[in-house]
Amino acid sequence: MGNTKWMKSSVIIMLTVGMLLAGCSNNNAPQNSGSAANDSKESGSKPLSGHLIVKDPLELTIHMHYSDKFIFDDNWPVFKEAEAMTNIKLKGTASKTSTNSKELFNTMMASGKIPDLVHHQIKEQYDSLGIEGAFLELDGLIEEHAPNIKKFFSEHPDAAKYMKAYNGKTYFLNFTPDGPAAKGWFVRQDWLDKLGLEQPKTVDELYALLKAFKEKDPNGNGLNDEIPYFSRTKLDGIYDLLIQWGVRGGADASKRGFYADNGVVKYGMYEPGYKTAIENIAKWYKEGLIDKEIFTRGAKARDILLADNVGGITHDWFASTANFNDILAPKIPGFSFVPMTPPTNTEGKVIEESSRKETHASGWGISAATKHPVEAIKYMDFWFSEEGRRLMNFGIEGKDYDLVDGKPKFKDSVLKNKEKTVIQQLQEEGGQIELAFYQDYAYEEQWTSETALKGIKEYIDNGYIMEAYPPISYTDEERNKFEELNAGVLTYVEEKLQRWVLGVEPINDETFSKYIKELEDLGIKDLLALEQGAYDRYMK
Repeated sequence: MGNTKWMKSSVIIMLTVGMLLAGCSNNNAPQNSGSAANDSKESGSKPLSGHLIVKDPLELTIHMHYSDKFIFDDNWPVFKEAEAMTNIKLKGTASKTSTNSKELFNTMMASGKIPDLVHHQIKEQYDSLGIEGAFLELDGLIEEHAPNIKKFFSEHPDAAKYMKAYNGKTYFLNFTPDGPAAKGWFVRQDWLDKLGLEQPKTVDELYALLKAFKEKDPNGNGLNDEIPYFSRTKLDGIYDLLIQWGVRGGADASKRGFYADNGVVKYGMYEPGYKTAIENIAKWYKEGLIDKEIFTRGAKARDILLADNVGGITHDWFASTANFNDILAPKIPGFSFVPMTPPTNTEGKVIEESSRKETHASGWGISAATKHPVEAIKYMDFWFSEEGRRLMNFGIEGKDYDLVDGKPKFKDSVLKNKEKTVIQQLQEEGGQIELAFYQDYAYEEQWTSETALKGIKEYIDNGYIMEAYPPISYTDEERNKFEELNAGVLTYVEEKLQRWVLGVEPINDETFSKYIKELEDLGIKDLLALEQGAYDRYMK
């Protein structure tokens, strides 16, 4: 899974944190509690107007360095605007030259010089450090001083549940996306029209359509160069097909294959139906219906194969995929790449397995060493207010957007910028940064094409999108065991999948039985038992 390294680092960090906390126990450091005992002198003062948090300007420090490239900038206009509204200024402490976010976080924690606010991308590591005493428990502070967060939690109980650590307490608040639809199926409608075909309604019809794309020269160049099914996500492109035979491949790569069936945790690639799915996918690959380079072509596959007028069907994000109509229509006469209804699978179900996560792993919390816990939680609460949420989602009023009928509408200078996407422009100003805030899908909707919006509406209105596997949390012991077992299981599953699809090894009763036995030798039953326990605890 790639996270065992940080777990080893966490042990060292926790030992360091423990010694630091013990050493400063008589130095009047705040206790790790969200109770009124943490209230600063400001909390007892006369209420301030608007979003003002303090009467006199206050500076809080923040560590923010994530995805190896996003580093807090003291001069971000969005945070300058927040400062004007709250009277709180944030001062970044993360190195501007470092390119490794995880290492920088670990170094910061081990140093003992922990800023007031700390951003991170690994919730479970943060929770563990919070339980050890490095970060404040936020529940009491939220109850007393964060009405907007309380309101958000009451309206989004699943998000509130996810933000709790395995001990039932909250140390970390997460970035929460908006909008359930993520990916969908896309097909060359102009090719369908040319061949006199309709969008496929079943798996058999999908197979027949892929055959037609391969054999009947829909791009009209006289060559047998069409690639009926392609994907820019390598292995995910195969996992996306499994649901056609009722097999859950797991839309979340970090929990590949896991799903819950009436409260029972299962692993899609350990189920009997997986054999049937792989047999068919291997057949499709052998017949040239799946891109021969699907495992190696990579992230530019969509750009290249659509621009070359050879790609027929894919499964990808609605907004970005639909944008190719505007990009390629002027270059390819009649080009029309549109969302299609998921084919009814072999179990008689119309299913879209992918969905947006209830919450992301990114977020922030409050250092146990801060002298301003109340002001810090009030500042975090600001971003859940109507004005704070709008600021983080849409940027600066009058510069990035105008209010039209009470709703933010991006200016043409933002929407029609040919050099940068909307989100790039916002992030350069400090907007759409993955601290704890509730994203507003209206921000994305404005730059999503009508083609994509139509597909999104169909998938939502018809209930195609499956309920996602919940983002359960683990104890340190569980996480260590999960990482150890899952690394071996997933590596074996993916190696075997490629060999079967490529035809290097046959897929039959004998080879599948050996595959199942190997999974069991690697600990799949122990892995499922561990996951079941964590799932049951989460669902209580």
